[in-house]
Amino acid sequence: MSQQKLFNFNFIKIACALVFAVSTSIHASQFNNYQNVEDSIYSVVEIMPEFPGGERELIGFLNKTINYPEKALKKMEFGKVIVQFVINKHGKVEKPVIIRGVSTSLDEEALRVIGLLPDWIPGEQAGEKVAVYRILPINFKSLSPEELWEPTENTLILLDSVKMPAKFVIGILNPEKLESVNVLKPFPKEEKTRLIDKYGKQAAEGVILITTKKDEIQYSLADSTDNTINAGCKEPASVPEFQGGKAILFNYLADSIQYPFVAKRMKTEGKVFVQFLVNTNGKIDDAKVVRSVDYFLDKEALRVINSMPPWTPGKKCTEKLNILVTMPVTFKLDIPTTEKAWQRNEKTIVLLNGVRLPSTFNLDWLNYGNIVSYKVLQPETKEITKKMVAEFGKDAVNGVILIGTEK
Repeated sequence: MSQQKLFNFNFIKIACALVFAVSTSIHASQFNNYQNVEDSIYSVVEIMPEFPGGERELIGFLNKTINYPEKALKKMEFGKVIVQFVINKHGKVEKPVIIRGVSTSLDEEALRVIGLLPDWIPGEQAGEKVAVYRILPINFKSLSPEELWEPTENTLILLDSVKMPAKFVIGILNPEKLESVNVLKPFPKEEKTRLIDKYGKQAAEGVILITTKKDEIQYSLADSTDNTINAGCKEPASVPEFQGGKAILFNYLADSIQYPFVAKRMKTEGKVFVQFLVNTNGKIDDAKVVRSVDYFLDKEALRVINSMPPWTPGKKCTEKLNILVTMPVTFKLDIPTTEKAWQRNEKTIVLLNGVRLPSTFNLDWLNYGNIVSYKVLQPETKEITKKMVAEFGKDAVNGVILIGTEK
């Protein structure tokens, strides 16, 4: 998977560099000097040919299909290319010709796309399906540098206010772990100067500000909640709360867990995510596991969640609400130091395509679907550790994680 493809992921939308217009008011009769008039091909008929879905679908097809030629962009070529073609009696597109061109590259692109048009609904004359000329203007509009701008591998990326290395691949981030993505373009000049003053010289290529979700507890209105309740209330809804707050909640969970015997023997650890309803009385209903670790830990997590005392229910103004809560139940064994398996720490080296990521980078943010390779090098023996230090530096004694996005 190329770095460029990974860069353009779904939650960053860049303005399209093409604008196309289709005019239905232009007919072949306006360009008779360019036509080979034949008895079997009409200029105007009682029922004109129609693109499937109408003019709106035709515009949509052009927007999806036309690629502004790179050569034309570099030369700042723009304008309206007018193409004439025939819709035969079977609805097929035939005989495309340029009757008013702009440049070789734009003309060729217009002809390429016309050749890709699907079958039309054919025109009719006196109840018979006939071949009809059609004129289609395609407007390649000149856009400003701001409209054409898009992030490059040199664009400054700040993840939770921490600068990522050059050529950082945004596509490795899981969109579900992100709170927001804000793209700051270096336009106009005053904005570019402001960005450089605030973020440094690299901001001349634009800035992307990414924030991750911090709270592991998520809240949402239950499907059963009547959205018309207190429709006139302008206050935001409050979320349900465990008596004493989050710190007391997590202490309660930790104190209540009875580590399953089998999981302890297997040294199984992890976070079981459970979703449950806090009803209008504050009681816990409908608890279920939404992210599992294993059977025994899942079962214990549900037991602990169902054992919780009533919460303070969420409400909007004076009306109490049914609210869904999703949260983790953490299982961690107290293993003697001599038996503990290697774990990443803040000095572990994490390399993305050979470039070290900041120590603050959380591996939970990764979108593994966009990762080609993932390898963990553990300092298991003195000999292995010595080789790792020689290759990666002294921090390699804390382990090395190699992440690749390129084949």
